[in-house]
Amino acid sequence: MKKILISIFVFTVFAVGYSEETYKYLGTDGQIYTMSETQISMNQRWQRIKVMDAQISFEPDKNKLQRIHDEYQKEFAIYMEYLKKNPELLFTTGDYYFRSGRYEKAFEIFSQDDTNIKNLFGAATSARFLNDTENALKFYNAAIDKNPNFYESYLGRGIVNRNMGNYDGAISDFNKYMQYRQDESVYLGLGDTYMVSKRYVEAKNILEKGRSKFPQSNLIKEMLMRAYAKLK
Repeated sequence: MKKILISIFVFTVFAVGYSEETYKYLGTDGQIYTMSETQISMNQRWQRIKVMDAQISFEPDKNKLQRIHDEYQKEFAIYMEYLKKNPELLFTTGDYYFRSGRYEKAFEIFSQDDTNIKNLFGAATSARFLNDTENALKFYNAAIDKNPNFYESYLGRGIVNRNMGNYDGAISDFNKYMQYRQDESVYLGLGDTYMVSKRYVEAKNILEKGRSKFPQSNLIKEMLMRAYAKLK
């Protein structure tokens, strides 16, 4: 089953108190941007966190490692409080860890915010990758409740339901997703769910449709061959 990527690249200028001094800088796109003292301070803290993160992975000295880890925890706790006030930046930070395969850290960050649909979806998907079905369902449900048209949530919840053995729920979710988008993943999801629930005729039918739409898909081709074999 293909994993859903949730990387969304967003540049956000955050509102700050008028009492703070601001500074102008030239962005990589050639535009002039303004940053507050708080933003500069937190950006510097984030750079230190990433450096310490790398050191923790490779530091052989246990005593030095403990000192770095303690400092990392302290710095990240401060940074997290800042992130809670900036949902878009919180998403960008969670996505940084998600794309690095650090799903526990990504979930820790995404789950701090319930106001931004992307953070709800990020928490749900991180939990799914951790095989934490309880939290995956909780956050997919929250994302769907917040925005029923955020269709990626139906695909993610469908995968969770399939893995839990809730095949009717999975089929319902995949069909709901298909109302918005028909891609290789949803045909595989439906075909696989019909197969594991021994509904081989329905598996064959949906996979044949998927095969006609995605003739280059080896995954659909292989699953369709298994469906044919079951019907002999």
